[in-house]
Amino acid sequence: MNDGEVTTPAFVFSQTATRKLAVSSFFANYYQSHSGQTSLGAPLTVAYPVEHGWIQFFSSGALLLPIEKQNYKSSSKDILAGLVTNGVNDPETGIVRLPLLQALLTAGSQIEIGGKGSSLTYVDIRKAAHPALLVTAASTTSSESVFVKTSTRAGKDVGHRIPQAFWQYIIRTDISPDGWKVDFGDPRTEVLPFIAKINGKLHHLQVQVFGRDGLVLDQDAQNAQGLPAIRRLSTGLDYLNTLGMPAVSIRAQQRVWASSASELLDVPERGKAVVHVGKNFPLLLQGETNWNDGMLWYRVRWDAPNRSGTGWIPANVVSFSGSSNMRSEASLDVLSSELASYVTSRGNNVGVSVYDVTRHFSYSYNSDLPFTMASSMKIPIMLAFFDMLESQGRGPDDGEMQLLTTMIENSDNDAASALYYDELGGAPALMSYLQKIHVGGLTPDPESWGYSAITPQSMVDMLTLLHQGKILNAQDRQIALDLMRHVEEDQQIGVGDTAPIGALVSLKDGWVVGPDGLWVMNSSGIVTRGKVTYVVAVYSQSQNALEDGQDIVRHVCKSIASALIV
Repeated sequence: MNDGEVTTPAFVFSQTATRKLAVSSFFANYYQSHSGQTSLGAPLTVAYPVEHGWIQFFSSGALLLPIEKQNYKSSSKDILAGLVTNGVNDPETGIVRLPLLQALLTAGSQIEIGGKGSSLTYVDIRKAAHPALLVTAASTTSSESVFVKTSTRAGKDVGHRIPQAFWQYIIRTDISPDGWKVDFGDPRTEVLPFIAKINGKLHHLQVQVFGRDGLVLDQDAQNAQGLPAIRRLSTGLDYLNTLGMPAVSIRAQQRVWASSASELLDVPERGKAVVHVGKNFPLLLQGETNWNDGMLWYRVRWDAPNRSGTGWIPANVVSFSGSSNMRSEASLDVLSSELASYVTSRGNNVGVSVYDVTRHFSYSYNSDLPFTMASSMKIPIMLAFFDMLESQGRGPDDGEMQLLTTMIENSDNDAASALYYDELGGAPALMSYLQKIHVGGLTPDPESWGYSAITPQSMVDMLTLLHQGKILNAQDRQIALDLMRHVEEDQQIGVGDTAPIGALVSLKDGWVVGPDGLWVMNSSGIVTRGKVTYVVAVYSQSQNALEDGQDIVRHVCKSIASALIV
């Protein structure tokens, strides 16, 4: 240890972002089994990749999950390499608890321990840890402290005394799950009294440093038992403020995924949203990173079938593992900024859900908002009726086939009522079917089926199951799709009359005057052209005229077709 080195804090680590942070899945089990809330404190950073593995800082420590590095050569300036070597390795997980105290003492950090105006720094602690200050063991045992031998001098045992308050603390299994010798190490100093200002008030404190950690006793603060409060040194925060964040280690064009919904911004933290991505959306790292208000940001590239761009995303919603077999989610602005502006200007009067079956991408706007169904209710009526027939071991007879045909192709309401109320059994039977196929978001109206409510996402889920053959047998599925492919021309508004030339389209539209006296208009369907298939549902409500709703579904469906068909 270089007793002459002194380091003035050169960084100001902001904690404003820490409220958003969680313990990384890399370290969650370790954190729980090692009483992390007490021994490590709250997370200060996300877990992020460094040259040696994955690291996460906490208020009173840091954890590292090593990875094998090929042809890596450590330099004498590599502080992290020394911490990994001297850290406490957990044999079950391979996780290393880094000895940040060692780095702070070596650097001679001038951080004020305990708070602003403190009379003690790590330089002072380093001086107090000099071997010349080891004390000689007393000839009699004291009830006030426990003597721990660390060496001999002139034939006598020397070491340091641990006050009973600290001793009783470190021998607790919840404080030292691996034992105090491993978690704290031998004492390096005697108890050092000092004062610091905490929340504007002076506090009388005591600190004692051990081989791997340090403890602070606050004589002006009490724990739940009414005794002076004891806590660990804030070595994690002090390290970051003294030595800064270890360098992020990523490579350009490395694939990552969004772990939850997030905006991509033009600049980190306070920038404008470029696009909105959702869970499992794939991104490409561009090699640039930025720390802002305690949060790490990555610059990434996003791609859609007909457009792409770059933006900044916070690291707490980025995953370095994902699957191309899982559905990726995003908002409509990823497909088209014009389309996103168009629907946003109409607020909650429009809802859209799109599933690109070929590429496994979903795009949405208000997709979980319920809308009046009108004739789109005829799709679940048809599916539930076919399922009922299959449970009876038969297909539709001539009369039933006539009802199905006129209901779907001609949108005959009387045929729908006959199938829904007389044959199927109304709302209870439909709800039972929806539960069977695990589709929620549809609330059938028991008195008037056209005023049932559904979310656009639920309609897309239902049509996707039909397209993929996960509901109905092959024969009934083919009949259902054929009926939807032969809907009357004047009933094809939206998905039908904006579909790309040569596309195969199965659809159903609906419109009715809603409960508010204004028009409801919707269009849903399955579109295939070439190798691309997508499922779409567009719902509108509260329109002054039917034509207004028709214009909306046409505009949205046409924009989606242009964005997905390359």
